Amino acid sequence: MTGTKATTWTMLRGAGLAIAVGLAGVTAVQGSQCLDGSDDDCLQCASEAANPWCGGSDDPATEMSCTPFHYRPMSFNNVQGTDEWCGFSDGDIFKTLAYDDTTDDQGNATPWPYPGVRAWAAQFNGDCSQAGGNSDYWVFHACDGAGIQGGDCKGDIKYVERFGWNYYGDMEEDFGYCNYDGQPWSYDNRMYCRFVHPGTNKVYEEYKAGWTGFTNDKEDTFWAAKGLPTAEQAFLSAANGGWDPDSALMQTLSTFSDWAYGWNGGKHPYTWTGKWFSFPMFAWRADYISDDHDNNKLSYPTIAENGWKAFADNEPCGDSGCAGAPPEVDFILGGLTWDDDTPKLVFDMWRSDADGNMWKLND
Repeated sequence: MTGTKATTWTMLRGAGLAIAVGLAGVTAVQGSQCLDGSDDDCLQCASEAANPWCGGSDDPATEMSCTPFHYRPMSFNNVQGTDEWCGFSDGDIFKTLAYDDTTDDQGNATPWPYPGVRAWAAQFNGDCSQAGGNSDYWVFHACDGAGIQGGDCKGDIKYVERFGWNYYGDMEEDFGYCNYDGQPWSYDNRMYCRFVHPGTNKVYEEYKAGWTGFTNDKEDTFWAAKGLPTAEQAFLSAANGGWDPDSALMQTLSTFSDWAYGWNGGKHPYTWTGKWFSFPMFAWRADYISDDHDNNKLSYPTIAENGWKAFADNEPCGDSGCAGAPPEVDFILGGLTWDDDTPKLVFDMWRSDADGNMWKLND
């Protein structure tokens, strides 16, 4: 992503990655679910906006909040009586994560391109000395309505996305962009999909999504400083509860700080920032519901046919059997710091597999 508001920064290798502000810049529990009052397999979400649709242009900045579907009901904001400024307060990390620091001539905050969303990325200019070789960009959302999930109509608050390489191949014959070679493999029959951005219609070979809404309300821990986002409370799904503590992944996580960061005394690698945090990110999954499910609000444009739901896979179980945890999860251990007056995120990224193995992606 490039543009007049892009800045220059470097991608740090070795100890971790660093991503600085680019163009712009829990799932928290909510009461609203399906319009018909059920808990899952929603046809339509309760408390939707008068106009629950987004999209219509090919401008990435304009469409940044139009994700993961064209259908954007704004359910959380409507139930809570809040708006896109909900995370914009002094001392709130989301004032930096999800709001650009642009101001008008009078000094009033005018986050670009609009409040509640901010893109973070390396500079895509082809110059590796300025991190131009980086393929990823990240988008942090606060209360802009992004993140509603197929199935339970939750998740449209503090959503975070990582966009990898674009996909330029053909659609698969049976399921569009789903069930492709190289997808995360599981023991319990899950179908994964390439992500089709509803705002720009670009297809991404790798897309991961999660939430930064679970906060550490204790004293400082390995996973997060007090009051900041923590992965520790996010080992669960809203629909089906916590991951099995006896699953291979949870067993690995139980000693993660010791074996992964023993060199640091078992501490988070970015405690030195004073603002260390963590969150998990998940592969993009689709499930078939039934022929009676007669719309595609919560699957399109990933799957255009009626009868499906699409969602970031934090589920403990698959379509047949139950491994007790998702087969692939990315764990982000980050810190917020500043380079002169420019905010910068530094982070380590770990990935798990179906056998509970974990390895660091950004050595």
